[in-house]
Amino acid sequence: MDIAIVTTLVTTLEAHLDRYQRLVDYLSVEKKYLLSLDLDGLLATSQAKEELGRDIQKGMGLLINSVSDAALMLGLPNVPPPTLGELARLCPEPWGNRINDMAITLARLKNVILRENEANKRFVQEALTLVNGSINTLTGADQLRADGYRKDGSQDKEVKKSRPTKVSKEV
Repeated sequence: MDIAIVTTLVTTLEAHLDRYQRLVDYLSVEKKYLLSLDLDGLLATSQAKEELGRDIQKGMGLLINSVSDAALMLGLPNVPPPTLGELARLCPEPWGNRINDMAITLARLKNVILRENEANKRFVQEALTLVNGSINTLTGADQLRADGYRKDGSQDKEVKKSRPTKVSKEV
């Protein structure tokens, strides 16, 4: 058994977990900026997330290679690639336990990232609804749709049509 291959797998997994933990941290900061409508903070966080996404993609290639090398060393097939749990069962201690613990942590981080992304998506949608409503109120666009029509859709000839309010860019 080549311990260097197992050590490389563990090191690669640790780096991958670190990247995913940083993504969780960025999503938490992003939520804070969304709630406070801090556009500069959102822009900076978005750029940092994009850069981290590129790092995750690069790291994914290294992780796949490490898993493949470990699978070959342990006599497992590469197609389909083995799970980290399968690799952990065949690796000697203490590496087997470490790989198993990291696999569990990776699954947990994945679920946290999915939940945080969904929550942030809802915050963005609510903010857009608020902004659209404000713009419609300021410009009178919300009155244009309602003026002149009854709830059943028939036209009411007695209602005077209003025009949208023009908003100056200096306002």
